[in-house]
Amino acid sequence: MLTIAAKLPPGALVGGEDALLAAAVLDSGGARFIARETDIVRTGGQITGWRDSVTSLEAKASAPNTGHSRFEAGPPGALICTEGQNCGFTLPGFAPEVEAFTVAVIYRSQGEARTLASVSTGQSNNMIFLAEAEGRVLAKDRAGSVEVALPIGPGRGAKLVVLDFDGRSLRLEMDGRSAEVAADKVPGLAHQADFFIGCRSNRAGLAKTLGQSRLHEVLFWPDRALLGAAEPEDRAALEALRRHFRWDY
Repeated sequence: MLTIAAKLPPGALVGGEDALLAAAVLDSGGARFIARETDIVRTGGQITGWRDSVTSLEAKASAPNTGHSRFEAGPPGALICTEGQNCGFTLPGFAPEVEAFTVAVIYRSQGEARTLASVSTGQSNNMIFLAEAEGRVLAKDRAGSVEVALPIGPGRGAKLVVLDFDGRSLRLEMDGRSAEVAADKVPGLAHQADFFIGCRSNRAGLAKTLGQSRLHEVLFWPDRALLGAAEPEDRAALEALRRHFRWDY
C-alpha cells in the first residue's frame, strides 16, 4: 500500500475524473448528457428525452424521432443512432446568441456517424454542424462558407471530438490533433440558437445526413469557446474532459 504524507490537489491521482468533470462543467456553464439509465426519459415505452446531468435540463426527442432511439446500458452506456433514421434530440433556444460555443462528443461508430451535433438559429437557412463521413470528422456550415476537418485514426474504440467557434475561428480537436480555420463571415448566426444531438434539425426527410453511432456523452457550452480560451475555468473544463476520456474510456 502506497501512503503519501501530503494533501494532493484534485486530479493528482487516477480516479474521480467523472466527478471532476461534472464540477468543471457546472462551473463553466455547460451541459453534459451522459448515456445512463437515470438520465433517459421514457414515455409509453419510447425514449422521448435525455436529461442534462448537470442542470437537469431535458433535451427532447426531435420532431421526426418518433421512437427511433435505443439505449444500451453498457458499460459504458450508449444511445444508439441508426442509419437513415432520425434518433436525435433538441434543446431549443439554449444559446441566447451564437457568438461562441463548444460541442464535445464521446462516441463510437462502425462506418459513418454522419451528424453528431448541430447548432442552428433557423436564419439564412444556415447552421454549423459536426459530422463524421468519408474517413474524417468535420465541422462546417450549411452555406459552405467555412469548413474544418481532421482524418479519423484506425480502430473502433471510443472517440472524443471537440468543436468550438468564437466568432472568428472554427476549431476542431481529436486524438491530440487540432485544426483551425478563420470563420468571420458565417451568415445567420447572430440569433438565438437550438442545439441538436444526433441530427441537424427538426425536419424529416434528411436520411442521408443520419448515420450509425453510439453516443456515450455529449457536452455543450452555449457561450464559451474552450479550445481557444485563456480563462482558468474554461481551461480547467477542457482538461477535465480530456482526462475523463483518457482514463474512463
